[in-house]
Amino acid sequence: MNCKNCGHTFEGNFCSNCGQKTSVGRINLKSFSNELAEGIFQINRGFFFTIKELFTRPEVSIQEYLDGKRKSHFKPIAYVLLLSTVYFLISKLADQGTLIANFFVGFTSYNSSKSIEMSPVIAWFTENYAYTTLFLLPIFSLSSFLLFYKHKKNYLEHVVLNAYITGQQAIIYSVFILLSIFINHQILELLSELISVGYNYWVYKRFFHKESGIKNLILTTLTYIYYILIVSGLLLLILYLV
Repeated sequence: MNCKNCGHTFEGNFCSNCGQKTSVGRINLKSFSNELAEGIFQINRGFFFTIKELFTRPEVSIQEYLDGKRKSHFKPIAYVLLLSTVYFLISKLADQGTLIANFFVGFTSYNSSKSIEMSPVIAWFTENYAYTTLFLLPIFSLSSFLLFYKHKKNYLEHVVLNAYITGQQAIIYSVFILLSIFINHQILELLSELISVGYNYWVYKRFFHKESGIKNLILTTLTYIYYILIVSGLLLLILYLV
């Protein structure tokens, strides 16, 4: 059989030279739908599977990815980018601010002695949630790496872990924003934050299971404290130097 993409002669379901499927034919509704799903959402490579696994057995799913069993799992950076973008769009449609935007606005207003107007850099961060998430992810991962160093996960493995967690948190925030359209109560914002942070604690408890429950709780709390201190320091530099 000759590959329609590169012309290589091979046997099997995939070309051994370029990897294209043998079942490539004329474009019709079915093939177009599959290509659309594959190209945008990578559904055939585990988008919804990843969501389910991270809500049911996150420690197994993430460890599988770290161990090299990756075909069924959505890639972590693409995952957090996609879900952060969805969360941002939902917040815009619902005319609500994202958690990060609210934090930046509050921080800027509290620390500005001249006016409450944000610097252009901070304003860019609030309007580009997905990229801001990517900027903050390495900082949070540095905190978890330093505090959970005894578990012998390298820094980039912590980035993968926290990327998946951040993606799930974006789902939680999105759900509560949608709920707020029908239920107008400030308690929903608080609940979304509590459940989101609680999810992080739960994943860390299961992923870093060698620690006792109390020690795990303390280390996770310190991870948040380190993270907030580092981000606050960077924001102060931006506010006073830019």
